[in-house]
Amino acid sequence: MAGGTPKARRIALDKATKENIYQLIQEYEDWGICWICRLLGVSRASYYKWKNRKPSQRDLENQELLAKIRKVAKGNNSLFGKLAMTDYINHHLDEGEQPVNHKRVYRLMCIHNIRSSRPKNSHYYWKRSTPEEVAENLLNRDFTADRPNEKWCTDVTEIKVPETNGKLYVSTILDLHDRYPVGVNISCRNDTFLVNRSLELALEANPDTHPLLHSDRGFQFTRALFKKMLEELGITQSMSRVSRCIDNGPIEGFQGIIKELITVLYPNARSQEEIKAAIYGAFEYYINEYPQHRFKGKTAGEVRREALSSETPVVYPIPKNNRIIKYWNHIHSLQNRSDT
Repeated sequence: MAGGTPKARRIALDKATKENIYQLIQEYEDWGICWICRLLGVSRASYYKWKNRKPSQRDLENQELLAKIRKVAKGNNSLFGKLAMTDYINHHLDEGEQPVNHKRVYRLMCIHNIRSSRPKNSHYYWKRSTPEEVAENLLNRDFTADRPNEKWCTDVTEIKVPETNGKLYVSTILDLHDRYPVGVNISCRNDTFLVNRSLELALEANPDTHPLLHSDRGFQFTRALFKKMLEELGITQSMSRVSRCIDNGPIEGFQGIIKELITVLYPNARSQEEIKAAIYGAFEYYINEYPQHRFKGKTAGEVRREALSSETPVVYPIPKNNRIIKYWNHIHSLQNRSDT
C-alpha cells in the first residue's frame, strides 16, 4: 500500500480484496469449498457469513449517498472537497431526509477515490507603486457586516489566456455581509477604467448606497481622482496597510475561489473569448451553486436575496480559525521578545 493513502481507503481496499476472494470461492465451489478456503487462507465460517449476508440499512443508505456524491462530482468536474460536498448535499435534501455528517461523506469519497480537482494556489507578485493618496485602515480586519451594502472590499486579479499568452484582468467588488460580488468588470488592460467601471456597475445594481470601500494600495485606488470620486459618491475609503494582504483577506480568498472554479469547470477554455465566458460562468456558479459552510450550505445569492427582503437580516458569524490565531500569537511573541 502506498504511503499517504487515507485510512478509510486502506480499509476499503482490504475489504474489496476479501470480497474478490469470496467471489472467487463462490465461482469455483464445485472444486470443494474446504480445499479452496485452505488454499486461499480464509476460514469457511467467514466465507459462509459473506455468502449469506444481507445489506444492512446503513449499507443501503450509503449506496444512496454515494449516488448523490457521484452525481454532484460529475456535474462540476469534482470541484468539491468533503466540506463543500456535505454542505451541498445537506442543502438539497428531499423532504424527510436526514442531514449527513461530513465524516461519512469523507469516508465514502475516500473509499471510492472521489477527489477534489481544485488546483493548488498560484502566487502573484505585484510591483510596488508610489501612491498619490492613501487612506487609513478603517476596516481594521472587521470582516463582518450587519446588512448588505454596509462594507465592500475590492481588488484586481489577473487570469492568463493560454492560447495568446496574454492576460485578462478582473476587478471585483465584494459585499462583506453575504460575500456577494456586487460589481464585476473584465478587461485586457489593467487600468483605471477597469476599476471605475466595476464601481459604476456595483452602484447601478445597488443605488443610493454609501458603503465603506476597502482596497489594497494598488495604483488604481491611490489616485487623487479616485479619492475625490468616492467623496462625491459618499463612499468612505479604507486601505490595507503596506505588505499586509491579510487586511483585505475576504477578496483575496474570493479571487482564489473564482480561479479554481474556472480551472475545474472550464478546463478546455483556451482563447480570450472562452476565458472571458468562463470567468462570467464561474461568477454565476459561485452566486447560485457554490455552497458556503459559513452560511450553512446556502449560496451567496440565497443569503443576499434573504437579506434584501428582510428588515433584520441574519448575520452569520465568522468562525474562529485556530491556525491563524496560533500564527499571530507566535508573531506577537517574537515581537515582544525582540522588544525586550
